[in-house]
Amino acid sequence: MTDNDATASLAVQRRRESRREEWTEQTKLAGLLAKYLDPAFAFWTSLENKPLSRISGLFQKRRGVRSGLPDVLVLYRGKPIFVELKSRAGVATKAQKQVRVELLPAGALWWMARSARAAMTALQLSGVVFRRRWKPPPLQPWEGPFADPTRRLPQAPDVAARRRAARQRWRERQRRRETPPRMRA
Repeated sequence: MTDNDATASLAVQRRRESRREEWTEQTKLAGLLAKYLDPAFAFWTSLENKPLSRISGLFQKRRGVRSGLPDVLVLYRGKPIFVELKSRAGVATKAQKQVRVELLPAGALWWMARSARAAMTALQLSGVVFRRRWKPPPLQPWEGPFADPTRRLPQAPDVAARRRAARQRWRERQRRRETPPRMRA
């Protein structure tokens, strides 16, 4: 296996781990929303706009389905609140940032959170009143919630360490490539 193959397979593995982590947080948030949101004043749903295949993606695009929609929509007393859940290492994509820019002037609130607890905190900051007492837990700075994904966001310590190590490995590969073969010995 070459260096590029190993890097590609590691990238695929990291994406899968990240996706699994995001789905776990979405499931936790769904449970919290079912428990704490009062159906007399609030409606919520998870949004899924990921095509199952290229052809279904083409049909979705023709029907006007847009990529970049947040994961969760909460309507509270007529006010739309969107929450984009991410993994510990997650950042908003270009499409998600564009959708946010279009939602804000329409009167919607948009949040990004890296945990279900941070998403609940975002809802509380948006003025949502829960049907049961919910005390916001102490959150780490990297969890969020974040109202503006275009700013530099704090990273989880393990994610920052992993990225530093990857950057260091990349620099070493670059040095090896730049060093003439006779100088390597």
